[in-house]
Amino acid sequence: MTNHKKLFQYPLVAVMTLGAITLASFSAQARDLPEIQNDVFQVANSGAYPPFSYVDTSGNLVGFDVDIANALADRMGVEVNVQTSPWNGIVAALAGGRFDACICSMSVTEERERAVDFTDSYYSSGLSIWVQEGTDDVARIDDFEGKAVGSTLGETGNQWATENGEGKWRNQTFQGLPDMLNALTTGRIDVMIADDIPVYVALNEQELAIKQVDVGELPSWPAAVAIQKNKPQLREALNSALAEIKADGTYQEIVDKWIGEGVEFDS
Repeated sequence: MTNHKKLFQYPLVAVMTLGAITLASFSAQARDLPEIQNDVFQVANSGAYPPFSYVDTSGNLVGFDVDIANALADRMGVEVNVQTSPWNGIVAALAGGRFDACICSMSVTEERERAVDFTDSYYSSGLSIWVQEGTDDVARIDDFEGKAVGSTLGETGNQWATENGEGKWRNQTFQGLPDMLNALTTGRIDVMIADDIPVYVALNEQELAIKQVDVGELPSWPAAVAIQKNKPQLREALNSALAEIKADGTYQEIVDKWIGEGVEFDS
Protein backbone atom coordinates (compact mmCIF):
# COMPACT_ATOMS: atom_id res chain seq x y z
CA MET A 1 0.00 0.00 0.00
CA THR A 2 1.15 3.53 -0.75
CA ASN A 3 1.94 6.22 1.78
CA HIS A 4 0.10 9.42 0.87
CA LYS A 5 -1.01 11.18 4.08
CA LYS A 6 -0.46 11.08 7.82
CA LEU A 7 -4.12 10.94 8.68
CA PHE A 8 -3.95 10.52 12.42
CA GLN A 9 -1.55 13.31 13.39
CA TYR A 10 -4.17 15.89 14.31
CA PRO A 11 -6.06 17.14 17.33
CA LEU A 12 -9.48 15.58 17.69
CA VAL A 13 -11.68 18.65 17.69
CA ALA A 14 -14.98 17.20 16.54
CA VAL A 15 -16.82 14.45 18.36
CA MET A 16 -18.11 11.15 16.97
CA THR A 17 -20.70 9.55 19.19
CA LEU A 18 -23.24 8.17 16.80
CA GLY A 19 -25.92 6.86 19.24
CA ALA A 20 -29.25 5.30 18.51
CA ILE A 21 -31.44 7.03 15.97
CA THR A 22 -34.27 9.08 17.39
CA LEU A 23 -37.38 8.64 15.27
CA ALA A 24 -39.41 11.33 16.96
CA SER A 25 -41.51 13.74 14.94
CA PHE A 26 -39.64 16.76 13.60
CA SER A 27 -40.89 19.79 11.76
CA ALA A 28 -40.08 19.66 8.06
CA GLN A 29 -37.59 22.52 7.90
CA ALA A 30 -35.04 21.24 5.39
CA ARG A 31 -35.23 22.52 1.85
CA ASP A 32 -35.68 20.85 -1.48
CA LEU A 33 -33.47 21.79 -4.42
CA PRO A 34 -35.09 25.14 -5.41
CA GLU A 35 -34.61 26.60 -1.91
CA ILE A 36 -31.02 25.35 -1.77
CA GLN A 37 -30.22 26.87 -5.16
CA ASN A 38 -31.19 30.28 -3.76
CA ASP A 39 -29.07 29.85 -0.64
CA VAL A 40 -26.26 27.52 0.57
CA PHE A 41 -26.28 23.71 0.58
CA GLN A 42 -25.81 22.77 4.25
CA VAL A 43 -23.96 19.46 4.60
CA ALA A 44 -22.92 17.63 7.77
CA ASN A 45 -20.45 14.94 8.74
CA SER A 46 -18.82 13.88 11.99
CA GLY A 47 -15.33 15.27 11.47
CA ALA A 48 -13.89 12.31 13.40
CA TYR A 49 -13.75 9.50 10.86
CA PRO A 50 -10.43 9.63 9.00
CA PRO A 51 -9.82 9.47 6.12
CA PHE A 52 -13.45 10.26 5.33
CA SER A 53 -13.72 13.36 7.50
CA TYR A 54 -11.45 14.83 10.13
CA VAL A 55 -10.03 18.12 11.38
CA ASP A 56 -6.41 18.58 10.31
CA THR A 57 -3.61 20.24 12.25
CA SER A 58 -4.58 23.62 10.81
CA GLY A 59 -8.16 23.25 12.02
CA ASN A 60 -9.59 22.56 8.57
CA LEU A 61 -12.28 19.96 7.94
CA VAL A 62 -10.89 17.64 5.28
CA GLY A 63 -11.31 14.13 3.93
CA PHE A 64 -12.92 11.91 1.34
CA ASP A 65 -16.50 12.88 2.24
CA VAL A 66 -15.61 16.58 2.29
CA ASP A 67 -14.23 16.34 -1.24
CA ILE A 68 -17.25 14.33 -2.36
CA ALA A 69 -19.55 17.02 -0.95
CA ASN A 70 -17.65 19.77 -2.76
CA ALA A 71 -17.66 17.83 -6.04
CA LEU A 72 -21.39 17.14 -5.84
CA ALA A 73 -22.17 20.77 -5.03
CA ASP A 74 -20.05 21.87 -7.99
CA ARG A 75 -21.99 19.62 -10.37
CA MET A 76 -25.28 20.84 -8.87
CA GLY A 77 -24.22 24.46 -9.26
CA VAL A 78 -24.72 25.36 -5.62
CA GLU A 79 -22.56 26.84 -2.87
CA VAL A 80 -21.87 24.35 -0.08
CA ASN A 81 -21.08 24.64 3.62
CA VAL A 82 -19.66 21.40 5.07
CA GLN A 83 -19.73 21.33 8.85
CA THR A 84 -19.33 18.88 11.71
CA SER A 85 -22.06 17.52 13.94
CA PRO A 86 -21.87 14.99 16.79
CA TRP A 87 -22.59 11.61 15.23
CA ASN A 88 -25.01 10.48 17.92
CA GLY A 89 -27.49 13.16 16.84
CA ILE A 90 -26.71 13.58 13.17
CA VAL A 91 -29.74 11.67 11.83
CA ALA A 92 -32.09 13.48 14.20
CA ALA A 93 -30.56 16.83 13.19
CA LEU A 94 -31.04 16.00 9.51
CA ALA A 95 -34.60 14.79 10.03
CA GLY A 96 -35.31 17.99 11.97
CA GLY A 97 -34.06 20.21 9.18
CA ARG A 98 -30.78 21.48 10.63
CA PHE A 99 -28.94 20.22 7.53
CA ASP A 100 -29.91 19.57 3.93
CA ALA A 101 -27.78 16.42 3.68
CA CYS A 102 -25.33 14.21 5.52
CA ILE A 103 -22.40 13.27 3.32
CA CYS A 104 -20.77 11.26 6.03
CA SER A 105 -20.17 7.67 4.89
CA MET A 106 -23.52 6.73 6.38
CA SER A 107 -24.44 3.09 5.95
CA VAL A 108 -27.92 2.48 4.58
CA THR A 109 -29.83 0.48 7.18
CA GLU A 110 -33.54 -0.24 7.60
CA GLU A 111 -33.62 1.73 10.83
CA ARG A 112 -32.14 4.82 9.23
CA GLU A 113 -34.42 4.51 6.20
CA ARG A 114 -37.37 5.01 8.54
CA ALA A 115 -35.98 8.43 9.44
CA VAL A 116 -34.31 9.73 6.26
CA ASP A 117 -34.03 9.06 2.54
CA PHE A 118 -30.86 7.97 0.77
CA THR A 119 -29.32 8.59 -2.63
CA ASP A 120 -27.63 5.95 -4.72
CA SER A 121 -24.63 4.36 -3.02
CA TYR A 122 -21.19 5.89 -3.49
CA TYR A 123 -19.21 3.08 -1.87
CA SER A 124 -19.62 -0.05 0.25
CA SER A 125 -17.81 -1.34 3.31
CA GLY A 126 -18.29 -3.96 5.99
CA LEU A 127 -17.46 -4.73 9.58
CA SER A 128 -14.07 -6.13 10.52
CA ILE A 129 -12.56 -7.59 13.70
CA TRP A 130 -9.14 -6.52 14.99
CA VAL A 131 -6.88 -7.61 17.85
CA GLN A 132 -3.33 -6.87 18.96
CA GLU A 133 -0.51 -8.64 17.15
CA GLY A 134 0.40 -11.75 19.08
CA THR A 135 -3.15 -12.43 20.22
CA ASP A 136 -3.91 -16.10 19.63
CA ASP A 137 -7.09 -16.66 21.61
CA VAL A 138 -9.53 -14.87 19.28
CA ALA A 139 -10.45 -16.87 16.20
CA ARG A 140 -14.25 -16.81 16.29
CA ILE A 141 -17.03 -14.75 17.81
CA ASP A 142 -17.42 -17.15 20.75
CA ASP A 143 -13.86 -16.18 21.75
CA PHE A 144 -15.05 -12.63 22.56
CA GLU A 145 -16.63 -13.99 25.74
CA GLY A 146 -15.38 -12.18 28.83
CA LYS A 147 -13.30 -9.74 26.79
CA ALA A 148 -13.49 -5.95 26.40
CA VAL A 149 -14.87 -5.29 22.93
CA GLY A 150 -14.56 -1.78 21.50
CA SER A 151 -16.77 -0.03 18.96
CA THR A 152 -17.65 3.54 18.01
CA LEU A 153 -20.85 4.64 19.71
CA GLY A 154 -23.80 4.51 17.35
CA GLU A 155 -21.93 3.05 14.37
CA THR A 156 -23.11 -0.17 12.79
CA GLY A 157 -20.29 -1.98 14.61
CA ASN A 158 -21.61 -0.75 17.93
CA GLN A 159 -25.11 -1.92 17.01
CA TRP A 160 -23.75 -5.34 16.04
CA ALA A 161 -21.76 -5.64 19.27
CA THR A 162 -24.76 -4.66 21.37
CA GLU A 163 -27.16 -7.02 19.62
CA ASN A 164 -24.79 -9.98 19.64
CA GLY A 165 -23.04 -9.53 22.98
CA GLU A 166 -26.00 -10.32 25.21
CA GLY A 167 -23.79 -10.11 28.28
CA LYS A 168 -21.16 -12.44 26.84
CA TRP A 169 -18.54 -9.69 26.54
CA ARG A 170 -17.99 -6.15 27.86
CA ASN A 171 -18.89 -3.52 25.28
CA GLN A 172 -16.76 -0.39 25.45
CA THR A 173 -17.63 2.59 23.25
CA PHE A 174 -15.45 5.32 21.77
CA GLN A 175 -15.90 8.70 20.10
CA GLY A 176 -14.03 7.83 16.93
CA LEU A 177 -11.56 5.49 15.27
CA PRO A 178 -8.34 7.16 16.51
CA ASP A 179 -9.41 6.80 20.16
CA MET A 180 -10.43 3.21 19.58
CA LEU A 181 -7.18 2.29 17.82
CA ASN A 182 -5.26 3.76 20.73
CA ALA A 183 -7.32 1.68 23.16
CA LEU A 184 -6.58 -1.51 21.21
CA THR A 185 -2.85 -0.90 20.83
CA THR A 186 -2.48 -0.01 24.53
CA GLY A 187 -4.49 -3.01 25.71
CA ARG A 188 -7.48 -1.13 27.13
CA ILE A 189 -9.68 -3.29 24.90
CA ASP A 190 -9.11 -6.83 23.65
CA VAL A 191 -11.11 -6.71 20.43
CA MET A 192 -12.07 -3.88 18.08
CA ILE A 193 -15.07 -3.90 15.75
CA ALA A 194 -14.88 -1.27 13.01
CA ASP A 195 -15.66 -0.53 9.38
CA ASP A 196 -12.91 -2.14 7.37
CA ILE A 197 -11.75 0.60 4.97
CA PRO A 198 -10.78 3.26 7.55
CA VAL A 199 -8.69 0.69 9.43
CA TYR A 200 -6.97 -0.44 6.23
CA VAL A 201 -6.09 3.18 5.49
CA ALA A 202 -4.81 3.70 9.04
CA LEU A 203 -2.52 0.71 8.56
CA ASN A 204 -1.38 2.25 5.29
CA GLU A 205 -0.35 5.39 7.16
CA GLN A 206 1.14 4.09 10.41
CA GLU A 207 2.77 1.05 11.86
CA LEU A 208 0.15 -0.42 14.17
CA ALA A 209 0.68 -3.69 16.01
CA ILE A 210 -2.78 -5.01 15.21
CA LYS A 211 -4.13 -7.74 12.97
CA GLN A 212 -7.46 -8.58 11.40
CA VAL A 213 -9.21 -11.77 12.48
CA ASP A 214 -11.53 -13.68 10.16
CA VAL A 215 -14.43 -14.72 12.38
CA GLY A 216 -16.72 -15.60 9.49
CA GLU A 217 -19.19 -13.53 7.54
CA LEU A 218 -19.98 -10.10 9.00
CA PRO A 219 -22.50 -7.53 7.79
CA SER A 220 -21.68 -5.01 5.07
CA TRP A 221 -23.68 -2.04 3.83
CA PRO A 222 -23.69 0.51 1.03
CA ALA A 223 -22.87 4.08 2.03
CA ALA A 224 -24.99 6.87 0.57
CA VAL A 225 -25.91 10.51 1.01
CA ALA A 226 -28.71 10.95 3.54
CA ILE A 227 -31.34 13.65 3.05
CA GLN A 228 -34.59 14.56 4.73
CA LYS A 229 -37.67 12.58 3.74
CA ASN A 230 -39.70 13.66 0.72
CA LYS A 231 -37.15 15.89 -1.04
CA PRO A 232 -37.37 14.33 -4.53
CA GLN A 233 -35.68 17.12 -6.49
CA LEU A 234 -32.68 17.16 -4.18
CA ARG A 235 -32.36 13.38 -4.33
CA GLU A 236 -32.54 13.40 -8.14
CA ALA A 237 -29.94 16.19 -8.37
CA LEU A 238 -27.57 14.37 -6.02
CA ASN A 239 -27.93 11.10 -7.93
CA SER A 240 -27.23 12.89 -11.21
CA ALA A 241 -24.18 14.59 -9.70
CA LEU A 242 -22.90 11.27 -8.33
CA ALA A 243 -23.23 9.70 -11.77
CA GLU A 244 -21.36 12.63 -13.32
CA ILE A 245 -18.38 12.55 -10.97
CA LYS A 246 -18.06 8.79 -11.45
CA ALA A 247 -18.23 9.14 -15.22
CA ASP A 248 -15.77 12.02 -15.59
CA GLY A 249 -13.06 10.61 -13.31
CA THR A 250 -13.52 13.03 -10.41
CA TYR A 251 -14.72 10.29 -8.09
CA GLN A 252 -11.69 8.09 -8.82
CA GLU A 253 -9.36 11.05 -8.23
CA ILE A 254 -10.90 11.49 -4.77
CA VAL A 255 -10.57 7.76 -4.07
CA ASP A 256 -6.90 7.84 -5.10
CA LYS A 257 -6.24 10.90 -2.95
CA TRP A 258 -7.80 9.65 0.28
CA ILE A 259 -8.04 5.88 0.05
CA GLY A 260 -4.93 5.13 -1.99
CA GLU A 261 -3.69 2.02 -3.69
CA GLY A 262 -3.92 -1.40 -2.15
CA VAL A 263 -7.30 -0.88 -0.50
CA GLU A 264 -10.29 -2.60 -2.07
CA PHE A 265 -12.91 0.09 -2.55
CA ASP A 266 -16.23 -0.95 -4.07
CA SER A 267 -18.23 1.96 -5.37
